[in-house]
Amino acid sequence: MPIFVTGGTGFLGKQLVKELSYLDEDVHLLVRKNSNVKEIDNKRLKIFPGDVTNIRTIREAIKGCKTVFHMASLVKAWVRNPLEFYRVNVDGFANVMKCALEEGVTKFVYTSSFMAIGPSNGKINTEETLHDPDHLHNHYESSKYIAHQLVQEYLDKRLPVITVYPCVIYGPGEITEGNLIVRIILDFLEQKIPGILGDGSKLWNYVFVTDVVKGHLLAMKKGKVGQKYILGGENVSMENFFKLLEALSGVKAPQRHIPFWIAKMSARWDELIARISGKIPKHTPSIIEIYKHDWAFSSEKAEQELGYTHIPLKEGLVQTLDWI
Repeated sequence: MPIFVTGGTGFLGKQLVKELSYLDEDVHLLVRKNSNVKEIDNKRLKIFPGDVTNIRTIREAIKGCKTVFHMASLVKAWVRNPLEFYRVNVDGFANVMKCALEEGVTKFVYTSSFMAIGPSNGKINTEETLHDPDHLHNHYESSKYIAHQLVQEYLDKRLPVITVYPCVIYGPGEITEGNLIVRIILDFLEQKIPGILGDGSKLWNYVFVTDVVKGHLLAMKKGKVGQKYILGGENVSMENFFKLLEALSGVKAPQRHIPFWIAKMSARWDELIARISGKIPKHTPSIIEIYKHDWAFSSEKAEQELGYTHIPLKEGLVQTLDWI
């Protein structure tokens, strides 16, 4: 049976679509105008022009499909109109679920985000952690949190949704806004990072892109309807992340520590310039707020129920640096 995929032209999506080629099934890929499909390696790929915000195009593309991977998402630090986050990440998600329900889909794998679970702040988050809705830092996080709330509504309607939560993805692949870590590594190698935010102790969970792809396939094969699975790797502080990069690359890690309040002032200026010029800002005040928290997660449930594994951060960074 054909597999329907949204978001298949992104950093993560292209690599999943390539892996789906080994399943010997047609892949129906919903593709927005001007999206780059040249590098997608799948001989059984069928392209359907459209957008998750246009339900008519979804209905055409999903016909005959019994499995869905919904990965389409607006992943940006900033857009001029914040409503775009909700139009794509919430309304677009609802459109795809509605069409999947109409089509009688038997497996629906939804790619959420670790941000929908929320910051960990001194603990390790699991799938059972509940995000505090009064402490949402930016429109991306807010839209993914709201989308997360829609899942139960469609589970009640008998749509077989399985939710996966990738953590901070890195690795070889297209350098998009979704591939934040590779862009940070490039800045590191060119010594363009002025300093480490705060005391550098805040934890982030880093996961290699091919591990996340394998996690999606495992969710399709072994995931239980209604269940949630974190697809993560190692929890590492920002300071230790840069120290590891220094050891692997020979490039000196930044020594200076930048107080959050100074970074926030600079980010306000960046955002003001962006509103005038339309150029994407390097940072925004809301992004700085996110860096003030721990984002540490456990993938134990995915490991036990799906057989999910992840490579060490050091090994993943070696592969990434070799690719760069």
